[in-house]
Amino acid sequence: MLRIIFRIAAGLAVLICVVLLAMVARMVWPTSTPALRGPDGKPLPQSVATMERLTVNGLPESVTIRGRDRRNPILIWIHGGPGSSETTALRHYDAGLEDHFVVVYWDQRYAGQNFDPGAPKPATLTIQQYVDDLNVVVDTVLTRFHDRKVVLVGHSWGTVPGVLYAQQHPEKVAAYVGVGQVADVPKSEQRSYAWAVAEAHARRDKRGEAQLAALGPPPRPGQPIFTPRDLMMTYGGSFHKQMGYNDLILAGLRHSEANWRDFLAFQGSGAFSNQLTQGEFSRFVMDDRPEVFATPIFLLSGRYDRQSDASVAHDFYDQVRAPRKAFVWFEQSAHNPPFEEPAALQNWIVRNVRPLAMPATT
Repeated sequence: MLRIIFRIAAGLAVLICVVLLAMVARMVWPTSTPALRGPDGKPLPQSVATMERLTVNGLPESVTIRGRDRRNPILIWIHGGPGSSETTALRHYDAGLEDHFVVVYWDQRYAGQNFDPGAPKPATLTIQQYVDDLNVVVDTVLTRFHDRKVVLVGHSWGTVPGVLYAQQHPEKVAAYVGVGQVADVPKSEQRSYAWAVAEAHARRDKRGEAQLAALGPPPRPGQPIFTPRDLMMTYGGSFHKQMGYNDLILAGLRHSEANWRDFLAFQGSGAFSNQLTQGEFSRFVMDDRPEVFATPIFLLSGRYDRQSDASVAHDFYDQVRAPRKAFVWFEQSAHNPPFEEPAALQNWIVRNVRPLAMPATT
């Protein structure tokens, strides 16, 4: 009997070692992106699948470019954060867009594959730097694919440089899509805080009530303005479904586009963007006057979004003037429709945005 137990224990130990070694090997392996293949297993002749580093305003920044047909319109994802790349999570949940667009997954400065834990933290960090970085990425892909305009899809923090870029460079933007649009951070956080207090009371969460009472409502001079994200997660203001950021991390790390840089960036990149998060971003407000756009603008919000309060995004939408606009509710999402309702989000973009980016026929 002891011999059997010993053999089982030894087998489990070997299995654990193999799994751990595989995980370590996976983390140190160079990143890559797989080819898009047809039924015969061969790469599709018009497809593009590349992962590379561009020099963007003096910094090396990673982009992954994928599409079944390079003649399709260009779509650029502007991920959330700042500091938290969503490239691999978007690849996992929203790769279907690659059938209809040339999709550009851009890791912003200090995020994802651009994270270097040994690098000095930036002396200054501004929203406009991200807008200027995006301009380099846009110009690069427009030149490479001989196109005139791109579709921009921003998520969470990414909606800030995204919407500003659409205002500053409308001649390069076929349409702007803001998912979980950030429009007025102070107002959003006031509403988020009030909601969190009500939720803590309704759930009889004494610890949460005490934490929120100790913080007090924003603004908080000298203190972070943001409602604690752990409470937003617990109460369903970040994700409506039974998932969380750890699910996104684990899903993303299964893809060949991720390695140790992404893993460390999930843990430490916030320190590089902290001055922006606690500074300019925490005060960000789109002008209260009517916002005029020369390009179509679409705002997509989860019905339960309290992280970037959806009602504030809708207030902003009411002020927008654009050649075409729409506000779309995702009924089973909070702040993260790309991950909570990926099929619905992709279908909406393909059906409503892709035609606007197609070349005019004569």
